[in-house]
Amino acid sequence: MTLQRLQVRQLRCLDAVDLELHPQSNFLYGLNGAGKTSVLEAIYLLSRGRSFRSRLNARLVQRGKDGFLISAVAQSGGRTHRLGLEFKAGSLQLKVDGESGWRSSALSRLLPVHVLDPSMHSLVDAGPSERRRFLDWAVFHVEQPYLETWRDYRRALIQRNKALKTGQNVAVIEAWTEQFILAAERVHQTRSGFVQAWSERVADVGKRLLGENISVVYRSGGFDGKGLADALRGSLERDRQRGMTHVGPHRADLAIRLNDADAKDAASRGQQKLIAAALILGELQEFTARSAEPGILLVDDPAAELDNRSLARLITELRALPMQLLMTGISEQNLEPFEVSRVFHVEQGAIRQD
Repeated sequence: MTLQRLQVRQLRCLDAVDLELHPQSNFLYGLNGAGKTSVLEAIYLLSRGRSFRSRLNARLVQRGKDGFLISAVAQSGGRTHRLGLEFKAGSLQLKVDGESGWRSSALSRLLPVHVLDPSMHSLVDAGPSERRRFLDWAVFHVEQPYLETWRDYRRALIQRNKALKTGQNVAVIEAWTEQFILAAERVHQTRSGFVQAWSERVADVGKRLLGENISVVYRSGGFDGKGLADALRGSLERDRQRGMTHVGPHRADLAIRLNDADAKDAASRGQQKLIAAALILGELQEFTARSAEPGILLVDDPAAELDNRSLARLITELRALPMQLLMTGISEQNLEPFEVSRVFHVEQGAIRQD
């Protein structure tokens, strides 16, 4: 699915924006604080129901207003769809072709949106939860049944933890443990299968971006090298003492290495950004290989913390993707020597096409 038209009302500094987008590449430039990133946020919100910069939608409402509105006309498989999102009085409502009641997960499947932003280095230097969140979204986009698998696992984990915290007897804990294992093994197998294919793409992209070796290994969450049932039996006493489950996919992580060293410690900030880009671009390659419809890629200020050579390599990778691209920058000079289909100048929340 690609966006043909985007309208935004009362979101951050965007009072009333109406854009006709190109199905290939679009570039928005302007000074910091002009509203460039807010346009990308609006598109991300339309797909995910939240921003990539803030988890609280109330913070995105323009000062003095009671909500914001985002609408779009999109093209998919020769059909035109009208998408809408309204946030008002703390409530979020999603519509597709005039029908309300849509969940953000269903809209994300219909309108897959991905983002590269200046904070993406957190995939390398932040804690495991950031990498698990990224991995689960990546698997969700390429494995349609995964969302229900993940939800089943979360429900079983919550119930097992509740039984542990309330001091239930062993029989009750074992009953929830059995359900937990069944769901956990499905999550683990699906993640592992994805990582096996994805990591090869990451290595190829990483070689082109950095000229060095990047490897990604999935760590299961405390049961590498042995069965989950055995690991749970071994941690049962600790689980009961602390009222929580210590092994399972909710404790999983991705081990990311630059050459033979931990990337978190061995890579500079610029290198971390390129490694994170390789992770995301590898995921996008896997997505486009399995999907009949192109997705949308948002790229916020790719020049930040990158030298000209690294930036050129990154842009080359971006333009090779069969996706609709929206990218921001401080000035038109960020484009040189790259060709862009449509250029917009953003100034104090107002946008005009050049």
